[in-house]
Amino acid sequence: MQETTRQLNPHEAPVGFFAVLKSEAKPADGSNICRACDLRPECNNQETDLLAFGHRCMDHPVIALRDGKSYERADGCSVLFKREVSA
Repeated sequence: MQETTRQLNPHEAPVGFFAVLKSEAKPADGSNICRACDLRPECNNQETDLLAFGHRCMDHPVIALRDGKSYERADGCSVLFKREVSA
């Protein structure tokens, strides 16, 4: 079996954020990886459209109940989001 190498696209993220590989941002204390994500407050808000482009953090597709369509990250990476810092 051939292993596929995935290339992270940090720009596949909500406006004002960039994507980071979960494997590189894992908390040292072993706590829930979502706690390291700066998008978490918006993610927990029921009004946030998690199916909008760039809002997917998981490496596998999901089928939305609202329209039956499949949604996934184009780069196929498992990520969390960090807030962009203005200079």
